[in-house]
Amino acid sequence: MISVTRAQVVAYRFAAHGLAPGGGADPGTVLATGLQDYPPGRSAGLALRLRTGAPPDSSAASTVLVHSVRGALHLHRAADLPRLAAALRVEDGHDLLRQSIGEFAAELADDGLSFGTALDEVAAAMRAEIAEQPAPTKGELSAAVSPRVDPRTTPWCSGCGAAHVQDQLFRMATLQAGLVVRLDPGAPGRFRYHAAGPASAPAPDPDPDPGSARADLVRAFLAAFGPAKPAHLAAWLGLVPAAGRRWWDRAAGGLERVEVDGGRFWFHPDRLAALQDSPAPAGVRLLPPHDPVTELADRPLLLPDPAHRRAVWRPAANPGVVLVDGEIAGVWRQRRERAEAVVQVEPFAPLPVPRREAAAADAAVIAEHTGASGSRLVFA
Repeated sequence: MISVTRAQVVAYRFAAHGLAPGGGADPGTVLATGLQDYPPGRSAGLALRLRTGAPPDSSAASTVLVHSVRGALHLHRAADLPRLAAALRVEDGHDLLRQSIGEFAAELADDGLSFGTALDEVAAAMRAEIAEQPAPTKGELSAAVSPRVDPRTTPWCSGCGAAHVQDQLFRMATLQAGLVVRLDPGAPGRFRYHAAGPASAPAPDPDPDPGSARADLVRAFLAAFGPAKPAHLAAWLGLVPAAGRRWWDRAAGGLERVEVDGGRFWFHPDRLAALQDSPAPAGVRLLPPHDPVTELADRPLLLPDPAHRRAVWRPAANPGVVLVDGEIAGVWRQRRERAEAVVQVEPFAPLPVPRREAAAADAAVIAEHTGASGSRLVFA
């Protein structure tokens, strides 16, 4: 068992996530696990742009938005979709955390319908509907699909005043149906579903072996996360601990135990050299809410101060984070004043003037990405 320090883990993550200032990084590590996009259109494209230095190409088909991990919208490589769909197909709804599925999974099982069967039926109805009605909104797709499927999958929704496919089941089924999300340029936060291209669309019976696809996803998770435990994987996937452990065991035979400041973790043997020898992080970065740095993280290890953790991970409306030499050193929020983007930074400790000036480069990228004419940094 090798022993590393917390500082080495931070350095590894900074390098693996392609965060050296200046752009031009290869985002392959974070695209393998996906960049979360919330609200739709706000975070994933910016997180990718801050790494590569290039604006997103709306005409390119190499990356797509899909409901993937936990049913949340993520930006992935289109070529990864078949294996992603195979990995994330859930057969037993009891494997899902109650906070995401509520009592629906248990009620479905009590009614004699497996979650996997329900998932396949809803996905099949979605594929049939998308062939008849290209580019529906979520509401349009739900309204069309719900009458086509088993009534046990369409509980009454008091909020909508209608019976429709349960929301988590709906989102998970879109991936199995081979549907991608395209943002509506005329309506911020709105999107429509489209059939994925033939090169990336999962087939009704995906060819990839689910077991090997899950092992690949676990390895991709570790590459982005760094040294981890099964509980970290379960939390990321939105699974109960026992289900997360089953996933973990698919890759555990090839992992090596690592001690981080006295705590026991596991990691890729072929990445141990990078873990031990990654260069010390340098520079100031402004990363968007739900960036992989904060979403793929052992939170206490990444940010030891509990008060600072509460400032970063909030019940709603997470802020962006400020990295100073790889460490989370504050949060930021954006507002628009006329045509200008005002980026308000709240550092956890006073930042010297050179550090404040170094944040201007990312503030300019944020402004350009959001269509503002310019940026202005304000430090609280």
